[in-house]
Amino acid sequence: MSSSVFIFGASGYIGLGVTLAMRRAGYQVYGMIRNAKHSATLIQNEIEPIVASSFEDVQQVANILASCSIIIDAVGFNQKLSPIVLEAALRAGRDRTQNGKLAHYAPLFIFTSGIMTYGDTSSTGRRPVDETIKPRPQTMKGRSSTSSADVTNMKEREDYEDKVLASSCASLKTTVIRPGFVYGGQGRRDMRWSWVHIDDLAEGYVAVVRAPRSVVGGQLYNLAAPNDNPTYEELRTAMAKAQGRKEKIEYKEAVGDTPSRWDTDSIINPAKAMNELGWRPRHVGFIEEIDTYYKAWAAHKDAQKAAK
Repeated sequence: MSSSVFIFGASGYIGLGVTLAMRRAGYQVYGMIRNAKHSATLIQNEIEPIVASSFEDVQQVANILASCSIIIDAVGFNQKLSPIVLEAALRAGRDRTQNGKLAHYAPLFIFTSGIMTYGDTSSTGRRPVDETIKPRPQTMKGRSSTSSADVTNMKEREDYEDKVLASSCASLKTTVIRPGFVYGGQGRRDMRWSWVHIDDLAEGYVAVVRAPRSVVGGQLYNLAAPNDNPTYEELRTAMAKAQGRKEKIEYKEAVGDTPSRWDTDSIINPAKAMNELGWRPRHVGFIEEIDTYYKAWAAHKDAQKAAK
């Protein structure tokens, strides 16, 4: 396969998983990173690193972007950065297609969002929500895999998702992916969330890029294991057991009127991706193999300490 992929945030948790999956699938992959120390990891895995002190300086990679048939934003929503990345993808699309005259050369742009855009899904009676359900996003406390902010305005992220999807045109096809909580490699006690292993999530991206543009252009996909939605209580009990602790791990609760990310149900339905793209998660579940995941995480932390 000769198509090229450009990935913003290629050294991040989701970004690296997606980057490696794209290379395994046979694509030539460019990975944009902010720290040169990650270059060796990318090179060792046959990825071409593009080092930039800031992802906002996209002009320096304009020519590479225009050569790629797939552009992936694996950084997640950032109020300042995300619109810059989308505009860079739109410019690349216009360059490749001569402003839409050669629509068959239109690249695919994928934005990585997240499960918390939906807000609290408990109003559905704990039935998984699919892509046709209008989100009820909240401002939430707590860090997420796609945001470094302590307080994230999910309504802004939903608005940006809509902007990405509305940008799908003759010169650029766009897709939004909402992953469940991601695990693997490295509130209230009855809340439930959907989970997805990083390898399964990465294969979901591969399924999207391999699908016809007419199928995935302007589309939103939930990616999570269909039956992997443990409660808060089950999760923290299993985590404590994996660490050999008798006490349970506590998470910080929300302060004031701003809910914590642990205070809401978030169960999503991945049937659309499974039916339209043939995507199938292979990992049995977070709780079921938590000992394996904890050992992998601990080994990763030990390796980081030894490297310092």
